[in-house]
Amino acid sequence: MAIRGIVRFSLVLVAALTAAASSTFAGNVNLIWNPSSGATGYRVYSGSSSNDYTAPPTDVGNTIQATINSMADCTVTFFAVKAYNSAGDSGYSNEILTWPRPEPGAITPPDAEKGTTLNLVINGNNFEPGAIVQFSNAGITVNSVSRNSCAQITANITVSGSAAHGAVDVTVSNTNGISGVSAGQFFVVSSPLPEVQNLRRTDQQP
Repeated sequence: MAIRGIVRFSLVLVAALTAAASSTFAGNVNLIWNPSSGATGYRVYSGSSSNDYTAPPTDVGNTIQATINSMADCTVTFFAVKAYNSAGDSGYSNEILTWPRPEPGAITPPDAEKGTTLNLVINGNNFEPGAIVQFSNAGITVNSVSRNSCAQITANITVSGSAAHGAVDVTVSNTNGISGVSAGQFFVVSSPLPEVQNLRRTDQQP
């Protein structure tokens, strides 16, 4: 029986939470929707194709937000929500689709000198085609970004001579605006570190 007095509501994607790159089904997503008058609870439905919610629904109780775990990495998931009360279930909300949050990790090379242009390989997970790369250091310019796979992108960058030296945060954003940050895993250095060679004892024969 359809619920009487429950109004149509909107489901809005807020953000995708960090996914564990080592797990086949690791991605998480955080969802929020408008409350329905008369509802005593909500169920979240999901699936790998539009309007085909094959995963068991998640009953989140009488709350208007939920974190859904075990999304498939590098895969679009479709979501909708139903409200319910003692009279039954409402119809589905509007549908949204999303990937899990991009997850940048190790960066190669891990540092760059001021005044250089180079390619950085960013490893991680959930990088969509069209993902963009940004740096917390205003002295770094991104010249181009290429996606090698869902787990790797390459950014060609120029580090200006006036760039601040030290640790830099690297942000990868997917086309839906959801971002992930690799915090402090890339460094700007002023010049190569000196090397010490030919250490020996002063009382040793040459």
